[in-house]
Amino acid sequence: MKIKCPETGEVMEADECEPFKKRYPPIVRRILIKEKRARKPREGKPQFGVGRLVSECLRQAYYGMTEEQFFTPKKLWIFERGHAIHEHLQKPLEDHEKEVFKKVEFPLFNAIGFIDAIYENVLYEFKTTADIPVQPQSHHILQAQGYYSMLSPEEQAKIEKILIVYVSLKDIKTFEIPKRNVLTYLESRGAVLANALSTKTPPSPTDSWLCRFCEFKDKCEKAGKVASGQKKLEF
Repeated sequence: MKIKCPETGEVMEADECEPFKKRYPPIVRRILIKEKRARKPREGKPQFGVGRLVSECLRQAYYGMTEEQFFTPKKLWIFERGHAIHEHLQKPLEDHEKEVFKKVEFPLFNAIGFIDAIYENVLYEFKTTADIPVQPQSHHILQAQGYYSMLSPEEQAKIEKILIVYVSLKDIKTFEIPKRNVLTYLESRGAVLANALSTKTPPSPTDSWLCRFCEFKDKCEKAGKVASGQKKLEF
């Protein structure tokens, strides 16, 4: 597996990166560099996860599907830690209460999602973070509402509330958000991505402070930042 060297940023095989081998013991390296399954091209309509559809920037979402990505050991650890915390939070639940799979078919694409938990008529979305926000982030709200929207009318009627649970190493904070059907929004975003894939043309970017942390920042700048006119995750 290839990684970004923690010192130089150069992409190389993990077992050839001396700083990586010196800094992390074998057991930690084994956890961080688990081989990813190769992405297989899908025939027919594309399939998008809800998290991708509510991405802050559709150009970033597009590059995430079309470009190979390499991460630093620190970033890999963030992913692994988040996965472990999710599993720990879901551990007391029955199988039918966690990782609830949903799929909605649209004319140009299919939307899929795994709801973190549905327990005692409450839909939960868990988010691991270094610092718990004062208010839930807009794309997290839309993601949770997207999952709610994918439920059947009968299932929606049973949901009493939607909770986003932010978990850091220091604290846990819960926000209740409105129940709202956002399928129209998901369809409009997915149509843009589906068209971008078919034409092999990246969507217009959405400029924000998050651009500084985007792994595709250099590629985006080379492609040209065309004013998108998109509002920030509003509809």
